[in-house]
Amino acid sequence: MKVLSLAMEGFGPYRERQEVDFTAFDDDIFVITGKTGAGKSTILDAIAYALYDAVPRYEGADKAVRSHFCGPDDPTSVTLTFESGGERYRVTRTPEYLRPKQRGDGLTKEKATAMLWVERAGQWEALEVALRDANARIRDIMRLTPDQFLQVILLAQGRFAEFLQADTDERLAVLRSLFGTSRFKDLEAHIREVARERSRAVETADAHLGEIVARAAAEAKVEAPRLTEREEWFAATLTGLSDVAVTAGEARVEGARLADAAAGALAKAKAVADKLARLSAARETVASLEAGAADHQAETDRLAAARRAAPVAGPARAQARAQSALADARTAREREGEMAAASAVADLAWPADLGGLGEADEGALRARQSEVAGLIGGLTSPLEAERSLPAKREAVTDAEGAVATAREALEEVEAELAAVPAERARLDGVLAQATERAARVDDAASTLARAESALEAHGRVAQIEEELRVALLAEVEASGANAAAASAHAGLVARRLASQSAHLAKDLVDGDPCPVCGSADHPSPARPTDEHVTDEEVEAAQDRLAPAKATLDEASAVVAAVKERLAAAHAQAGEGDVEQAQAAVVEARQGHELALDAVALRDQARADLAALQESEAALGEALRERRAKVDVARGALATATQAVVEAEALAAHAPEGYGSVGAYADALSEAKSLLSSLVNAAATEEDAGAAVASANLALAEALDGSGFTDADSALTAELDVDALAALETSVATYAADLAGARAVVASLGSEDLPDDPGDLEALGDRASALAHARDEAIAAETSAAGARDRFAAAQADYAQQAGASQSAREARDVALTLADSLEGRPPNERKIRLESFVLAAKLERIVAAANARLQIMSSGQYLLEHDDDKQYRNKQTGLGLRIADAHTGQSRSTRSLSGGETFLASLALALGLAETVTAEAGGIRLSTLFIDEGFGSLDGDTLEVAMATLDELRSGGRTIGLISHVEAMKEQIPAKLEVVKGPDGSSRVVAQTVL
Repeated sequence: MKVLSLAMEGFGPYRERQEVDFTAFDDDIFVITGKTGAGKSTILDAIAYALYDAVPRYEGADKAVRSHFCGPDDPTSVTLTFESGGERYRVTRTPEYLRPKQRGDGLTKEKATAMLWVERAGQWEALEVALRDANARIRDIMRLTPDQFLQVILLAQGRFAEFLQADTDERLAVLRSLFGTSRFKDLEAHIREVARERSRAVETADAHLGEIVARAAAEAKVEAPRLTEREEWFAATLTGLSDVAVTAGEARVEGARLADAAAGALAKAKAVADKLARLSAARETVASLEAGAADHQAETDRLAAARRAAPVAGPARAQARAQSALADARTAREREGEMAAASAVADLAWPADLGGLGEADEGALRARQSEVAGLIGGLTSPLEAERSLPAKREAVTDAEGAVATAREALEEVEAELAAVPAERARLDGVLAQATERAARVDDAASTLARAESALEAHGRVAQIEEELRVALLAEVEASGANAAAASAHAGLVARRLASQSAHLAKDLVDGDPCPVCGSADHPSPARPTDEHVTDEEVEAAQDRLAPAKATLDEASAVVAAVKERLAAAHAQAGEGDVEQAQAAVVEARQGHELALDAVALRDQARADLAALQESEAALGEALRERRAKVDVARGALATATQAVVEAEALAAHAPEGYGSVGAYADALSEAKSLLSSLVNAAATEEDAGAAVASANLALAEALDGSGFTDADSALTAELDVDALAALETSVATYAADLAGARAVVASLGSEDLPDDPGDLEALGDRASALAHARDEAIAAETSAAGARDRFAAAQADYAQQAGASQSAREARDVALTLADSLEGRPPNERKIRLESFVLAAKLERIVAAANARLQIMSSGQYLLEHDDDKQYRNKQTGLGLRIADAHTGQSRSTRSLSGGETFLASLALALGLAETVTAEAGGIRLSTLFIDEGFGSLDGDTLEVAMATLDELRSGGRTIGLISHVEAMKEQIPAKLEVVKGPDGSSRVVAQTVL
């Protein structure tokens, strides 16, 4: 990256436009000189502001860069031309400031802007015109963050020695920003979260084990054991439950034996009683049935006659039905003949030359029926043509309408296409205006955000001022308490010293030497007075002083913190009061809403143009389609007209006496139906005569061998199905009941049965009681066995879960150990975090690059050392720096260096850091370096060494700009940028190049 030129106006102390051409100092060293406060550092501020919209010296303070010398109409802008990656770029940036309103009185806020160009073929082409887009594109081009830029290109005043003297945490934050190692911190957090999750898994597993033990204890109805006694408790409890189950099983076996014996006795008694009852009932049944033997014989004879009549009854009925059907068929044929003769189409159906219709047989009728069907078939085409004429004439009308419709649709599309150019021109105008206004939306959003932030800060100022008042009161109160405690402690110490002799005399023992004079005699030891103070009293006062001092320190820290917050709130609120801030918010919100409306209008215009283009293409396609439809409609009209002509010609001839082909076809169809009826009646009569002959033959065959002389006697003996079935059932039931009853009497009468079966009720009560006892024993055994089995299952579940819990503990321990190690905690003996370990390698490279110059600049006395030793009070390690002094052979803190030594070490470290960051950033070529102040702390010889080092950098192809008040440097470096103050206090830049 190389800075080529800078132009600024209305920026810092520079009201008029100032232009600096850095290419005049290519591959050389130049010095920026001028009086204190003239604006030397402002040149570097302008470079940083142009690239990153930030001024390093303004961090945490008022960030306004507009010159106080500017009038309301004076502009403020910074333009920087630079080279990066083989391309030349130019960025122009303006800050936010107040200017007079174009209409009316008062001021309005001018929004901050940024525009970026690139040089191509000798012309500047705009890359970005919006603030946010320009900022993002510059970051991509630079490939350096603002912090990296300030560490490797622009070594700003006040930040020069920060990296050298920073503690581990501060240095880690800088290196993290420069090298982008926050992912390692994220990894540490991820591993720590994994450890927490695994710890929660262990807690869950332990809780599950506790639930299993509680469930097992509830099952066994005992108290749960302590954690260390669980395994022995499970074994002992399971043994007890098993014993209970065995005892219950033995009781169940004995109960079942007694219940089975009682049930057997009861069953035996019931069987005897049942046999006695059955024998008595059988004897009564035999006597009753034998008394009705005559009735049974009569039913048997009737059943035999009904069975003989059944084969004759069916043919007899069929003969009667056939004779009736024949009479009906003859009557129907006579009726059909009479109706046919009276029909209007009788002559058409049966011409007179064929003879009489009544005497025609079935064959003649069928032949005439076929002739009529042939006549009907010959009318198919003329009939279809005649019937289609209305539809075809309607089709002609529809085709004429379709032609007219297609022509109208074609004319509509032609009219819409003609209107497209005018609409496109209108939308182009709307898009151009909206695009211009929409370009301000990001700036409007930024302006609104700043205005809202300032308004919010105004609200916090009043709140924090009240907090400061309360904190100051608390500090005053704590100060008074601390002063009182300190005074009391001091008084006690003074009194304690005054009474020291009494204090010593208190411990004297006769015969022992005095610790002061050595005498073993103590004739008159000192005695405590009212002013005497003991050590305990002094220590108690000291104990009271410590919390008072701590309270004061805490109150002072609170005051400092509140003041810092108040300063930050004031800085954020900016100038003006709450009303002005509210007005600024309203104005900014209106501007933002107008810009958003412009964005919406722009997007809508783009969409409308795209839709118009699509519509134009669609209309062109529709034009072709509708022209084709007109041609198709005309062809359809011609086809429909021809179809009407052909149908009219085909339907023009009908027989004499018929108005149309359809009327003649209807008469033929009616004649055909008439013949069909006569054919059917003749066929039915012939079929009925054949059926009578067949029925007579079947009846004669059925009477032969049936025992009946005629059909009537057979029909008299016949029974219907239900009566026959009932009679058969009655005869069979009688025989079966009688045989069964006689068998029971014969079987049971031969047994030796007692007269009395015994007391069935008493036997039943005993059997029921013993059965109940057996069921209770079974339930007791089932319950005991179930409790034992469920307890055993809980024991097995516990054993399995205990193994899983142990695995979870091992996994948790691994994750905790890894998390602690990555965070620099034990077992990490070096106390180096993962991110610090990675950055330590970067720091070693930085130190190596820095020492190559520091050893020369310090004449071999000093070298930087990377220090990763353990730190005081368990602080993180890995990123420490110390200075090795060859004169003493010792290493010491970098803070022990003198001002000049600090400058040399800082310069060497900055150059080493620049080289390392450059390599890490992908080999960026840094062709410009600025250093702000610090040379005044060097003696003449050391200044010569430092200048020689910078000259070495220059000879490597860099342009180096120095800001310094050192006269020797001004004399030694002929190339100068001199900042001169004018009579009005504003500044200007005068360049003096090398001759």
